[in-house]
Amino acid sequence: MKRLLIVEDEDVILKALKRLLERNHFEVHCAGSVQEALAYKLHSFDLILADLRLPGELGTALIGPADPIPVVIMTSHASVRSAVDAMRHGAIDYIAKPFDHDELLIVIQRSLHQNLMHAQNRALKLDVHRQHPLEHYVYGTGLSSILERITHESQRQRFMYLHGERGTERESVAKAIHSLGADSEGPLLVLDACENHHEMATLLFGSNASSDLKNVPSAKLNFDLPNGGYLQAAQNGTLVIRNPELLTLEAQQLLYKAVAVGIPVSLGNMSSGTKQVQLICISENKLQSSVDADRLIPEFSDLFAGCEFEIPPLRKRPEDINILVKRHLLRLEQRYGWNTFKVNEDAMAALKANAWLGNVAELESVLNHAVFTCRTQTLTLNDLGLSNDISEGTNEGRDLNLDEYFRYFVIRNQAKLSETELASRLGISRKALWERRQKMKLLRDRIDENSG
Repeated sequence: MKRLLIVEDEDVILKALKRLLERNHFEVHCAGSVQEALAYKLHSFDLILADLRLPGELGTALIGPADPIPVVIMTSHASVRSAVDAMRHGAIDYIAKPFDHDELLIVIQRSLHQNLMHAQNRALKLDVHRQHPLEHYVYGTGLSSILERITHESQRQRFMYLHGERGTERESVAKAIHSLGADSEGPLLVLDACENHHEMATLLFGSNASSDLKNVPSAKLNFDLPNGGYLQAAQNGTLVIRNPELLTLEAQQLLYKAVAVGIPVSLGNMSSGTKQVQLICISENKLQSSVDADRLIPEFSDLFAGCEFEIPPLRKRPEDINILVKRHLLRLEQRYGWNTFKVNEDAMAALKANAWLGNVAELESVLNHAVFTCRTQTLTLNDLGLSNDISEGTNEGRDLNLDEYFRYFVIRNQAKLSETELASRLGISRKALWERRQKMKLLRDRIDENSG
């Protein structure tokens, strides 16, 4: 039987509610004020039903002490503002007086179910963290000190910008920031930005955004944002946006207004003035370079002032190779039930000497290939595919950018490696290899032409 606490100062209403809820198989306890309610052990209840206007303090004063027990607020002021205020304080739901008995029972059952789902999600999250920590690639590596600085800043600033090469675990750092922050129990969402304005408007602001934005001049994009979308789903949590420079300038302006200025955003039948969302953007480009290239508007980039951090490439932190190799091999062992894999001395030396222009993603790909093809539990230089000529070739390419390195590596090794092997060494899929060949006009039948 569910235990409910009713906090209501009008005796007639209190008795009527008690009779109604007891007839519907609830164990009901009563209080006439916040102080009386606090005399109970609030965490012993499954739900608290509190009037907003109570003698002494508002009913919303119970939300903090009761957390995580859900609190439903009753209000005789059936206005949007009073409902929004209750929800802002953390009420799980509200109901306006006078209310229908069936309506009240529906609200209570919905709130109990929602709180159960929250509890299950918290338990699942803890279980996932235990088995696969979000910060798996961060702690114990050279990124630990960076994470410590970022976490310190995140206590004061809810907008952060992480830049670095692909494969440097920028996203793992972003997830670690979330897991260590004050809103770690809140949702964590990751969104890939794209250049399609209507698509991004729909993803960010809800299903109605795309139609609302059609044929609207950018100068007039100043309206209440529609219901739904990633921004609403990330309420009281973290939204990570990959490659924000791909957002149109209009989408950046809308996002800036939503998270910084506080344009009202509809929430069902209510509206919320400020989105309580931690925003982390990750990109290959430095913030200022995207501004200089007119890819980011100044007001949006200003959100991240003082909170821009570079995630260094793996070749600048070779001391991390040993721990990353051990962790990845352990994860493969746990996933497939294999015995412990080791890397011999020569192979480890080659791993540390390699340039790793694909960073951690490339390192993982090389290890995956070695584990699936080796015949012993000790990985050798040949198992890793880091023979002397390829190692030298990789080191020769240290000063090349990613496109130049791709062209260099393919031209140098195409004659002796299959497409699958090339893709594996580069840390990408065969489809990605083919698409990049097409884009760079680097086809196999043109290898002599390109290398000459």
